[in-house]
Amino acid sequence: MTRYLIRTIFIVTSLFAVAWVWQIQHHTTQAHYAVYTQQLGQRLSQIAAGSLSPWLNDTIMKTEQSNYREQLEYTLNTYLDLGHFRGITVFNRYGVELGNVGEIDSIVGFIEQHHLPFSVFISPITVNDDTAGYIRFVVDDDIIVAQQLQLQKQQQGMFIVILLIGMFIGGFAIRLYYRKARYAFAK
Repeated sequence: MTRYLIRTIFIVTSLFAVAWVWQIQHHTTQAHYAVYTQQLGQRLSQIAAGSLSPWLNDTIMKTEQSNYREQLEYTLNTYLDLGHFRGITVFNRYGVELGNVGEIDSIVGFIEQHHLPFSVFISPITVNDDTAGYIRFVVDDDIIVAQQLQLQKQQQGMFIVILLIGMFIGGFAIRLYYRKARYAFAK
């Protein structure tokens, strides 16, 4: 009778330990993924700002051309096609909008209409250590959440496979143990 009680306690404790480790791993993965997403957005905005600084210096600062908008929007559309962005906007150093692509004209208007979670990444566009403008990326958080859910489903599938393999190996080990115990007891 005590053997069954000890086995039951061992199984229940093992299940609690597995669930606890699963929860810790899940929270750690979510934290790392959130940090990765923030770093990715910041890096992308810095790269875009760096690539736009020579153009902004040549086009806007020196020549004051009026037909720059088409070229800027073409470049911004290239960035828009790279990821799941709601919108990209470039401002000059005074906050005047130079170009805008995507579905966000105004963040305030977007918030009032959609009530969706999103992240905003802003990076200064510098020319010779002077701020020439700013670039703003608005990233759709629904895409990030969908990727996290997909990762969680993959982890749950792996957990179930590992649990089944563990049960199979445990059952096989118990059969071997009792077979050897019966053989040793019979002698």
